[in-house]
Amino acid sequence: MTNFVPSFRVNKANTYLMIKKLVDQIFVWLWPVFCFCAPLFANDLDNLINCLESVPSAETSVYQLRDNQGRSMDCLKVWSMNHGEYMAIYHSFKEGVFSVRLARSKNLLDWQFLVCLDEHASQPNIWQSANGPFIAAYEKDAPNSCWIKLRFYPDYAHLIQAKFSAEYDIQRTLAPTAEGTPSFESVRLIDNQIDQSEIHLRFHYYKRAEVDRLAVGRLINFRQWEAKPLDQINRQIKKQGSSGNFGDRDKFNWKGKFYYLQEVQKTARDWTSWQIFLCDSGGMPSRKLSIQSHHGSVSYSNPNISWVKNVEGENKLVVTLFLPSEGNAPKESGQLLYVLDPSKCSKATP
Repeated sequence: MTNFVPSFRVNKANTYLMIKKLVDQIFVWLWPVFCFCAPLFANDLDNLINCLESVPSAETSVYQLRDNQGRSMDCLKVWSMNHGEYMAIYHSFKEGVFSVRLARSKNLLDWQFLVCLDEHASQPNIWQSANGPFIAAYEKDAPNSCWIKLRFYPDYAHLIQAKFSAEYDIQRTLAPTAEGTPSFESVRLIDNQIDQSEIHLRFHYYKRAEVDRLAVGRLINFRQWEAKPLDQINRQIKKQGSSGNFGDRDKFNWKGKFYYLQEVQKTARDWTSWQIFLCDSGGMPSRKLSIQSHHGSVSYSNPNISWVKNVEGENKLVVTLFLPSEGNAPKESGQLLYVLDPSKCSKATP
């Protein structure tokens, strides 16, 4: 018995026309949806920008932030441990020495100093895993030199006692004298082991000992480092009229998309010209923020932005900026912290 196998001849031209008509029809069906939703997405981002730009409209704000020892909490990064309990890593300057410190708060306004994590150290950032370990990254300084240092803490108990189990000093590869302002892009730990890890950082390097420029690097297993400049982003920022330093930044999520807050100095050596840009998920500048304070300050730097939960379990967005003394109101220069309620981020006005 012979099996009968039917044969088919496909007309490629007809098939192409059928698919094209189907795609065209789907586009016609969905076009009204795209037209309706696009303004909503744009409005979501515009509402966020309105909130970021208006400190007086924030739920809470405080200038010249200090801990209970009276030490300034400069360049702090905030995160929440439990509902209503907040932590911050920051640096302070005393008697010619920067130190990285840790503090705790229940209201984001009053901070209790816990421990000094390191001295001759500044510009800290921190990564927290979902189940225990912490990694701190910061600038380590020596005369005429600074570099990035990382420390690994197995859990919260080790962190608040400044007991790290591993550390790594990143050797400079892009600049002869200075690399710093590290921020975490991503971290992968296998079984919470730092010697089985992959850490991606963004940072700045002191290009030709003239200006700070942006770069990205990867640390494998806490022992192998590679880095490269972010040339495309650096060029784009420069095209927008800035010739000074491009430095600190922080990454955050808004409505399912990632963005950065990026500090940019418009004019080299002019500390009144620090600005904050909102950047897209790749770090490309999208818009300069026109931040308004209570007393007319104009210069803003060292942005950090974090989602936290308050005691009621509500999500809040904590923004921190450093206000240099140059160009800013005497009552406001120093560390600024303000809190945004995402449900109220709409048409904020000063």
